[in-house]
Amino acid sequence: MSSLGWKLIRNFEKDFIVDSEQVRIKFVTMSCVHKQLYQVYVPFQGRTVRFHIQKDTEGQFKIVGKGVCPPPYVPLEEEFAAAIEASPIG
Repeated sequence: MSSLGWKLIRNFEKDFIVDSEQVRIKFVTMSCVHKQLYQVYVPFQGRTVRFHIQKDTEGQFKIVGKGVCPPPYVPLEEEFAAAIEASPIG
């Protein structure tokens, strides 16, 4: 909790199944006050790739620029959104 009484949005990591393998994915919030925009870091072809997930005008979290997101991760968009909604605050 902040000194102003707000519950702060936190970065978090979560495991997902990608191509039949368990993969740890890191979510880094771009706002400590609202769940609205995240940088997402995923392993892909021996390196770490970053893409963004943002809340759209309808309040749904969507991958921004799906051409930047590695193809195996695009189908996990709804799972990523659920993980963000369930992520810890405090």
